[in-house]
Amino acid sequence: MRYLQLNEDNALRFTPEARPLSATLAFVGPSGATVSSPSVTLDNLAATLASVGDFSFVVSGVTGAFVAGRQYWLISATGPAFLITVSGVSGTTVSYEDRPAGTIAAADTIVGASLAATVLAANVAATGINNQLRWAVTYAGGGVKVFTESAAICRTVFNPPMTAAKAARHAGYAFPGVTANRPAEYWDAVAARASRRVETRIISSGKMPHLIGDQSLLEDAGFVSLRIELARDGLIPQGFSADGFLQSMEDDLRTQLEFALSNVWHDDDQDGAVTVDELRSPKSVHLVRV
Repeated sequence: MRYLQLNEDNALRFTPEARPLSATLAFVGPSGATVSSPSVTLDNLAATLASVGDFSFVVSGVTGAFVAGRQYWLISATGPAFLITVSGVSGTTVSYEDRPAGTIAAADTIVGASLAATVLAANVAATGINNQLRWAVTYAGGGVKVFTESAAICRTVFNPPMTAAKAARHAGYAFPGVTANRPAEYWDAVAARASRRVETRIISSGKMPHLIGDQSLLEDAGFVSLRIELARDGLIPQGFSADGFLQSMEDDLRTQLEFALSNVWHDDDQDGAVTVDELRSPKSVHLVRV
């Protein structure tokens, strides 16, 4: 889900499944009516690889500019194109994160992969959920595909409970040495997956993550979610079976979310004010075996 800041210009970036030729964007309200049609620009980066090193390459004939953290299509001279994420730029030397999906060699080309657009402040002047961002992407072969993203207009945006730094530090405590053996992109990805798991669980409960009064209460759930993602990547504490550990963590995540959400304000009407009906108290049922 996208969280658009109320009364602010919101810059968006979207990377489709293949190199786009052009694209349009429609910002659509809950009724299905188009609110605005922001202009869309394609990242115009283009360069040729002059030489290749370990997790880096030197480029020549550069058009545009590399941006750290952004994805690019690397077009191999001998194989298929694949995405890489740039981690840093120093002159003509570009470093990238993690192992690519194919082989990188001199004479390969690299081009921009993402689309950029801005939803203007005038079009996000009232809070609301169930908006859509519809990206209509045209490819070089002439085909068109439409992708949609859910968007909420928020007073306060959702703050992901897990970060790459937290993930690497926590994993290092449980699995000494693992932090040094995994690249930065891994921790970015695993933290994003852990936060997304918390986010989707909250949405499935009928609440919206950005409407929770104190999102810091989600941190414990974020760490449990991280353990699930690490276990799915094979990092399981000694003495546990994979299935048993995952089930235990899923149960723990459910409990942590119940605790976090049971006695905190949830702004149901999105008016920014706390009312009695928006406060939830924990409930318990005493069971007796007869």
